[in-house]
Amino acid sequence: MYTYLVPLCLLLAPLHPFTLNPPFHPFTLDQSCPKHGSAVQQRAKELNIKKNRTEVPAPSQIKSGVTFETLMKAGEKPRGFKEGDAVSIVGYVVEVRLGAIETCNCKATDPWKRDSHIEMVTDLMDADNKEKRLVVEVTPHFRELAKAAGLDWSQDGLKQAFEGRWVRVTGWAFYDAMHDDESAGSGNEHIWRGTPWEVHPVTSIELVAPPAEAIKRIVGN
Repeated sequence: MYTYLVPLCLLLAPLHPFTLNPPFHPFTLDQSCPKHGSAVQQRAKELNIKKNRTEVPAPSQIKSGVTFETLMKAGEKPRGFKEGDAVSIVGYVVEVRLGAIETCNCKATDPWKRDSHIEMVTDLMDADNKEKRLVVEVTPHFRELAKAAGLDWSQDGLKQAFEGRWVRVTGWAFYDAMHDDESAGSGNEHIWRGTPWEVHPVTSIELVAPPAEAIKRIVGN
């Protein structure tokens, strides 16, 4: 079980940019692994192409009304936004972990060429409740792009920089139907996430000050 006793001085620490900005697009990481990955079935190919998009959204493209809570509550066909829209959300990073060996990355085993899962909540009291977690993902394409920009988006780099911190994540809204039955509300026993909605791929991450209500919970006011 996680314990989250975060000093106020850490919550209010100076913020450091950790972002990628246009015109870093389009970007190709590895021509040997196409955007559809190594998938065989057409549906899997379509999902992989969405996961492996390489554009960085311009500020004017971001749907300002879409928040962490919007994604958590949305059904597969929501009003107000759609899959493929650019979004920017704020949350607390509970855990950064290495993604599975997947066809979207041509079943690569090297951590550098696999996705990183960043699991977030909006209330520190929910940190142990997987049904309250939103998953956002850094892909190998943007990991390599970050390196070219002088940023460390390796698995260890992401973990050290963001785990246990409040962040703003920007990227593309993606509904991962492969995880419908592993999300809260599905009725299944094995639940490890709050929703199939993700920010995937992540194109920008930055440390932010925690919301005022989060500070109030910590200091007891």
